[in-house]
Amino acid sequence: MLRAIYVRTLKDGVSDDDYIAAWMPEGVAREDYPAKVTISHSTVNERETVTVFEFEGEPGNVLDELADLVRPDWRDRVAEVVDDTAVETIFTESSSYGSIGRPGS
Repeated sequence: MLRAIYVRTLKDGVSDDDYIAAWMPEGVAREDYPAKVTISHSTVNERETVTVFEFEGEPGNVLDELADLVRPDWRDRVAEVVDDTAVETIFTESSSYGSIGRPGS
């Protein structure tokens, strides 16, 4: 499992839909997208986001894998809706455990 992680500050007035439209390949519906994507907003500054793409692939082929996930001109398009990118990296999952829920419930 690979995870592409982006920590970004969106420009004022940019919605999740605007942000997604900047990188989502044309003709691909969200329900058919070949990766799990989450976008989270800071509770302190709504414009600050963490975007996580989870997808199967090999670290050595990550650029090939990303080609199916984004538009060819995604960097230029994202630059139009983002003020700043603080983190842009890819991680390889090494362990996973636990479940979502309240502690002690």
